[in-house]
Amino acid sequence: MSIAGENNMPYTGGPLNELNGKMGISAPIRSVPVMKLIKNHRPKSKHELVDLIRDHYTKNCACGIRSQGTIEDFGRNLYKAQLKYWGKYQYSLRDCIQWEYDLFVIQSLKGSLIEKKALQLLTQNLPNCSIEEAEGYLDEELRIDLVVKTGSRVDCGIQVKPNTFNHMRSEVISFNTSANKKWDNPVFYLFYDDNEDFINIDTVVNKIIEL
Repeated sequence: MSIAGENNMPYTGGPLNELNGKMGISAPIRSVPVMKLIKNHRPKSKHELVDLIRDHYTKNCACGIRSQGTIEDFGRNLYKAQLKYWGKYQYSLRDCIQWEYDLFVIQSLKGSLIEKKALQLLTQNLPNCSIEEAEGYLDEELRIDLVVKTGSRVDCGIQVKPNTFNHMRSEVISFNTSANKKWDNPVFYLFYDDNEDFINIDTVVNKIIEL
């Protein structure tokens, strides 16, 4: 089945968001660590990312990343989960595949670009610091997007999140904060709105300066 409506605006909210989260459909160990995949291979288009997810399911790559399926597979998993969760099918298979496409491809590429935008903005506002993308354990286990340093000293970590994160389920928020607490340095959250403008940049910058 081909993915429908790739040019439509992404929609990753609603009841399917609840179903996806509760049933763990997009959990990295059940799907693909897509942000890690993007950082390793830097896809330049939506189609390239779709192909990367598929190829890391069907082939072995030197990067070591493995996908548990294709976008279509994740959509089928979401579709099948409806019966167990709701006792009926409320959405078509096509809807479910499109939903997972919007999540893994459109939103993930958007998230990668926003992280880079945050890095540039923080660099401009903190001329005495160096800002770099978090990698490995910090990124995957501690949920840190950016690392702020002064010389060789690590000052703090940054998580870049949409403002809607504040309205997500409490267990999602606590999962992130619990992961952050495993680190010995503070982690600040930089939020952006629907226009991709950072709404608390001044507060975050001031907190870093005060460290």
